[in-house]
Amino acid sequence: MNGSGFKIREAREIPYGGQEKSFRKTFRNGGESRGMSTFRYAFVRMRNYVLFLLAYIAPSNKIRVILNRWKGVNIADGAYIGMCVFIDNAYPEYIYIEEEASVNAGVMLVAHFNPKVHFKRVLQARVEPIVIKRGAIVAIRAIVMPGVTVGENAIIAAASVAYEDAEEKTLYRGNPAKKVGKVKI
Repeated sequence: MNGSGFKIREAREIPYGGQEKSFRKTFRNGGESRGMSTFRYAFVRMRNYVLFLLAYIAPSNKIRVILNRWKGVNIADGAYIGMCVFIDNAYPEYIYIEEEASVNAGVMLVAHFNPKVHFKRVLQARVEPIVIKRGAIVAIRAIVMPGVTVGENAIIAAASVAYEDAEEKTLYRGNPAKKVGKVKI
């Protein structure tokens, strides 16, 4: 558990991508990897896609938060989700956004990585939790990659790409995002 009462999921391996030759096999394999029926998995994926589209253009934060919660994203009360935010559709339950955190317009939160199977020797297909801690800011068009925790009151600057954890009360900028200073709060 963390400060928001979220129970953070463990990182795990997932199937490599692009192996299936049909929608039926895609949904069957996806369901098997998550322990659900093919029909249920197909329904969940389609539901998440529709909720993503609605949240992406919703005119108010309250509506965006509700739609993303319905999708499975763990969002605490008082968090802000901007317009045009991409929150992982395949594994939304691996995203955690605490109180007073701000995820601004155009941000991408990507909790999984499933390369094609021919990369198996060099890349691991995984899903890892993303945690945006209390009071943190992920600025416009930033990207947060799988397994990253953005510390309390930390800032990921606009258009930055966070591949590693961000310390609390620290400003990160660039690609890859590097520490550039402390945040005095």
